[in-house]
Amino acid sequence: MATPHVSAVVAQILQKNPTLTQTEVENIIISTALPIPPGSMTVWDLSPTQGWYTYTWSSDATGSGLVQADAAVAAA
Repeated sequence: MATPHVSAVVAQILQKNPTLTQTEVENIIISTALPIPPGSMTVWDLSPTQGWYTYTWSSDATGSGLVQADAAVAAA
């Protein structure tokens, strides 16, 4: 999860419920994130040249996954 995106979601969560603690906000973000399992994916990419590339990542590459703002704010 990218810091600017997560910060914006945290701001929305705290706007909805300003009494939440840091731990509670972290738990909401983590529990509502979309997990990205380790593995490989073939995607169209422009670099180094246009074409199909297979990217592979390990189990520690994606942290808790992708932040889902709607789910996180709804859970607050």
